[in-house]
Amino acid sequence: MKKKIFTSILASAVAIPAVVLPVNAETPFKDITSTSPYAEAVAFLQAENIIGGYDDQTFRPSETIARQHVISIINKLVDLKPVRESKSFTDIPTTHPYFDAIQKAYRAGIIDGDQNKNFNPNEAITRAQAAKILALAFDLKAGKQFPLQDVPLTHWSNEYIQRLAGNGITTITDNGLFQPNEKLTRGQYALLLYRLIHIEGEQPLTQHIGQWSGQIDIPQSPLAVQLNISENGTGTFSVPAQGVKDFPVKSVTVTGNKIRVDIEIAGSSMVIEGTVEKEKITATFTQNGMTLPLTLTPYEEPEESNVAYEELTIPVTGGQLKVALQMPTVKANAPVPVAIIIAGSGATTKDGNTVLGDNNSLKMLAEDLAAKGIASIRYDKRGVGDNMSLIAKEEDLTFNDFAKDAESIVKAVNSDARFSTVHIIGHSEGSLVGMVAATSKKVDSIVSIAGAGRPIEEVLVEQLTAQLPEDLLKKSKDILASLKKGELVADVPESLYSVFRPSVQPYMISWLQYDPAEVLKKLDVPTLIVQGKNDLQVKMTDSQRLSTAKPTAKIVYFDKMNHVLKDSPTDQAGNVATYTDPSLPLAEGLVDSITTFIYTALK
Repeated sequence: MKKKIFTSILASAVAIPAVVLPVNAETPFKDITSTSPYAEAVAFLQAENIIGGYDDQTFRPSETIARQHVISIINKLVDLKPVRESKSFTDIPTTHPYFDAIQKAYRAGIIDGDQNKNFNPNEAITRAQAAKILALAFDLKAGKQFPLQDVPLTHWSNEYIQRLAGNGITTITDNGLFQPNEKLTRGQYALLLYRLIHIEGEQPLTQHIGQWSGQIDIPQSPLAVQLNISENGTGTFSVPAQGVKDFPVKSVTVTGNKIRVDIEIAGSSMVIEGTVEKEKITATFTQNGMTLPLTLTPYEEPEESNVAYEELTIPVTGGQLKVALQMPTVKANAPVPVAIIIAGSGATTKDGNTVLGDNNSLKMLAEDLAAKGIASIRYDKRGVGDNMSLIAKEEDLTFNDFAKDAESIVKAVNSDARFSTVHIIGHSEGSLVGMVAATSKKVDSIVSIAGAGRPIEEVLVEQLTAQLPEDLLKKSKDILASLKKGELVADVPESLYSVFRPSVQPYMISWLQYDPAEVLKKLDVPTLIVQGKNDLQVKMTDSQRLSTAKPTAKIVYFDKMNHVLKDSPTDQAGNVATYTDPSLPLAEGLVDSITTFIYTALK
């Protein structure tokens, strides 16, 4: 059965919707906000004069819809062809406003009426009745079969429900329920029609296949991502700034020109949902209850960069840790010192790059040390980039796992004849990781760059105080107090989920057990403390506390250096801009100070 609106809604030359509304579609109805699950469908159908609302500018998506209105709208959409003679319904006189529409629907074989020859026009239609009408009107063919717990195979509506579900028009709950006798709502009907229009538009199902790239529109810090979808329905997801490369997605679901990609990385669930257009996917990215815009376009291969390091693997708990060994630029005839560079918190890569973007701070540090005759090892922490597979779930990760990985690297390089001495350079959280590792493995020196000197709960409260209203700040303090005692917190407000979500709490509990100053105090090893005065995240209070704990430590301040080891302006906007500028060199004098310290420690 051919749809009437093909020429007005669909482009005539190619079967691609000419009117494609964004996910956050605006509607003229005050009870359909942009976040409503029906917003896109209602906006589209209203714009095409297929549906309307009430005089008070409401759509009332939760109200039921009468059988006569279902048929009236079907007649707007479908050119119903007669397959049988007319039938008189007792309750539909020729003067009934929907007489013609109901007669056309009967002659087309999509309705029958009851045993008393009534059509019951004002009755609210059930989900099962609607399934039959839609499946027949849109001539849907059988697809994938779904087990239905509440619709036996012998039930009259089973085949129609299966046609809807098999074509992705309706969904079946995880426990196999369709609820056939429930009344269909106006919002649900709009959504079904919207999906039918687009799947019936013969949208090519191959348009989504290929490599895509784009940016998640995080305010002030867009995050580049890549999505690769194969012909066999599988796909991979990459986040270059976090070192996530070609991670297999959980599922790819395509319905007409709609696509949904489910991703699960280290126990964290992410969803990409969008509309496939010509050479573009307009979508949203959802994680931890937060939904952000995402636009994907065909991926363009960047120019290849030369890899100047040697890739090694080191045995660690749960597998092999991939590390990057950067040897001195000039080949040495004798063993050389080696520095183990440990990155900061979160998804910071071995190069020092974060979700904000690339700054290449740790990559530059390794290259500059190599030019000074010092080898280095840097690595993506477990759960990040090259070592993503070392954790299956986020809740399985603890701070001690990071320390043990660093210990394994120290042990490996201590037995490598190419190296004369072993040094640790820890940046931010990596400073504490290195200190803890040094308590059990021999190292020749420690360099702490922008390392916290206070327990992490003090640093977090300081950072959150500048960002949160009083009620959320109090809740944060309460959560931290519970975690400090080793108690998990189930009741986490959505606005604090990114910091205190349940899956990250085991890590925080283990992290909160350490006081960096107390750990450093116990180490009998030459120590250099480096702090930038323009650091927005770690203050001079921290470096001073570390220095007080270890009076023999050498401390160096850099007037212009910020947290990513670059010279920066004093204003916050200018400072943050350096976080995503890999063209900027490291702070003047930083590498010279570290190099001099390491060579001095050898004497």
